[in-house]
Amino acid sequence: MSPVLRTGIIGAGAISGMHLPVLASMEGVKIACICDIIPERAQSAAEAYGCEFMTDWEQMIARTDIDVIHVLTPHYLHARMAIAALQHGKHVLVEKPMASELADARRMIMESDSRPNQRLGIIFQNRFNPSTVALKQIIESGEYGAFIGARASVTWHREAPYYTESGWRGKMATEGGGVLINQAIHTLDLLSYLGGPIKRVRGQVSTILLEDAIDVEDNAHAVMEYANGKTAVLHATNNYVTDAPIVLEVMLEKATYQLLGDKLLVLKDGIPTLVQEGKAPTVAEKAYWGAGHAAQLLNFYNSIRSDEPLAVNAREGYPGLNLVKAIYTSSATGSWVTLDEV
Repeated sequence: MSPVLRTGIIGAGAISGMHLPVLASMEGVKIACICDIIPERAQSAAEAYGCEFMTDWEQMIARTDIDVIHVLTPHYLHARMAIAALQHGKHVLVEKPMASELADARRMIMESDSRPNQRLGIIFQNRFNPSTVALKQIIESGEYGAFIGARASVTWHREAPYYTESGWRGKMATEGGGVLINQAIHTLDLLSYLGGPIKRVRGQVSTILLEDAIDVEDNAHAVMEYANGKTAVLHATNNYVTDAPIVLEVMLEKATYQLLGDKLLVLKDGIPTLVQEGKAPTVAEKAYWGAGHAAQLLNFYNSIRSDEPLAVNAREGYPGLNLVKAIYTSSATGSWVTLDEV
């Protein structure tokens, strides 16, 4: 591998705006090539970052002058592209969800496990927000007692064109789900990351305002039971009037903390006090994506260059998707679903 890590990007859509500026600012990293099936989009991005462009991702991952691949494509393509890139000897970073189906996610884990010298990272950038980092440290310190439970609310807004104009969103076959797998999966990941392993779930999903545009859910609620018997509840919708700040509340024995958007608050007698101010995104096209991409990309590349642990590897990226699919199964069966059985 060359001293400079040469990176190839598959997918020049909106989320690439969270990757390309960060990569361009990193020492020891060069954006070598940008690939997109829309030639004009690939060319425009390549011209902006002074690199080559291609329209055939399979040709790009076969190149011997590329060390790292970022997979920034529709959900149903993630597993196929990531596995192929690993098999060509690349380090791979995949946007969430790691796959649209659990079977594909498990294949990714197996492929990654068989290649210990290569990295497979999954983007869950909200773990890297300063407020999340602070709350994780508070929980692990034990200063305020054990974890008792959590609640979360994701109330966002999506209209029909968001789905119908994409060609892949809003379809179970290509997106893998609706509000849960696209918007709320970050919050599901944090519920597991902060509270510990979740054992089983019972939930319901429905399609209310977008039923003429999508065949997946725009509303969901769930009760989750942790391995220690504690519970968390989640409400998620794309039917609100705006993208409201996500609320994730964690109750400890001696204190209650709340992630409100990018801020961390502590609640005393129901009155919130600021603990950690959010950090404004510096490269984000949309503020609700948060400020964590830069920190996660830095961790990923440091894990390639040094012994720094990869914070969100394939196994760490799996529980969020596992929860999504378990809620779908529970909604279909009307019963509790153990995550290991999905």
